[in-house]
Amino acid sequence: MAEMTARLLVSGMHCTSCSMLVDMTLEEIAGVESAQTDHASGESIVTYDSDVVGEDALVEAVRQVGYDAEISG
Repeated sequence: MAEMTARLLVSGMHCTSCSMLVDMTLEEIAGVESAQTDHASGESIVTYDSDVVGEDALVEAVRQVGYDAEISG
Protein backbone atom coordinates (compact mmCIF):
# COMPACT_ATOMS: atom_id res chain seq x y z
CA MET A 1 0.00 0.00 0.00
CA ALA A 2 1.29 3.42 -0.97
CA GLU A 3 -0.45 5.78 1.43
CA MET A 4 -0.52 9.36 0.18
CA THR A 5 -2.13 12.59 1.24
CA ALA A 6 -3.67 15.00 -1.24
CA ARG A 7 -4.70 18.56 -0.51
CA LEU A 8 -7.60 19.67 -2.69
CA LEU A 9 -8.89 23.20 -3.09
CA VAL A 10 -12.67 22.99 -3.39
CA SER A 11 -14.77 25.98 -4.43
CA GLY A 12 -18.51 26.46 -4.29
CA MET A 13 -19.11 25.15 -0.76
CA HIS A 14 -21.31 27.32 1.45
CA CYS A 15 -21.91 25.34 4.64
CA THR A 16 -21.05 22.31 6.74
CA SER A 17 -23.46 20.17 4.72
CA CYS A 18 -21.45 20.98 1.60
CA SER A 19 -18.22 19.80 3.22
CA MET A 20 -19.95 16.67 4.52
CA LEU A 21 -21.13 15.84 1.00
CA VAL A 22 -17.57 16.23 -0.33
CA ASP A 23 -16.24 13.99 2.47
CA MET A 24 -18.85 11.29 1.85
CA THR A 25 -18.26 11.39 -1.90
CA LEU A 26 -14.51 11.03 -1.54
CA GLU A 27 -14.74 8.31 1.12
CA GLU A 28 -16.92 6.18 -1.18
CA ILE A 29 -14.04 5.88 -3.66
CA ALA A 30 -12.09 2.63 -3.47
CA GLY A 31 -8.66 3.35 -2.04
CA VAL A 32 -9.66 6.48 -0.10
CA GLU A 33 -9.05 6.04 3.61
CA SER A 34 -10.33 9.39 4.86
CA ALA A 35 -11.35 12.87 3.79
CA GLN A 36 -11.62 15.97 5.93
CA THR A 37 -13.09 19.02 4.26
CA ASP A 38 -13.49 22.52 5.66
CA HIS A 39 -16.04 24.62 3.79
CA ALA A 40 -14.68 27.87 5.27
CA SER A 41 -11.13 27.38 3.99
CA GLY A 42 -12.19 25.43 0.89
CA GLU A 43 -9.62 22.78 1.68
CA SER A 44 -9.99 19.02 1.67
CA ILE A 45 -7.30 16.70 3.01
CA VAL A 46 -7.59 13.21 1.54
CA THR A 47 -5.62 10.16 2.64
CA TYR A 48 -5.61 7.49 -0.06
CA ASP A 49 -3.79 4.49 -1.50
CA SER A 50 -2.09 5.66 -4.69
CA ASP A 51 -1.90 2.04 -5.89
CA VAL A 52 -5.71 2.05 -6.06
CA VAL A 53 -6.78 5.60 -6.94
CA GLY A 54 -5.13 8.70 -8.37
CA GLU A 55 -5.53 12.40 -7.67
CA ASP A 56 -7.41 12.97 -10.94
CA ALA A 57 -10.17 10.61 -9.76
CA LEU A 58 -10.47 12.54 -6.48
CA VAL A 59 -10.88 15.84 -8.33
CA GLU A 60 -13.38 14.34 -10.78
CA ALA A 61 -15.53 12.90 -7.97
CA VAL A 62 -15.80 16.32 -6.31
CA ARG A 63 -16.71 17.91 -9.63
CA GLN A 64 -19.43 15.32 -10.23
CA VAL A 65 -21.27 16.45 -7.09
CA GLY A 66 -21.27 20.07 -8.19
CA TYR A 67 -18.14 21.70 -6.82
CA ASP A 68 -14.96 22.74 -8.54
CA ALA A 69 -11.74 21.18 -7.29
CA GLU A 70 -8.06 21.17 -8.01
CA ILE A 71 -4.95 19.75 -6.42
CA SER A 72 -3.23 22.29 -4.19
CA GLY A 73 0.47 22.74 -4.62
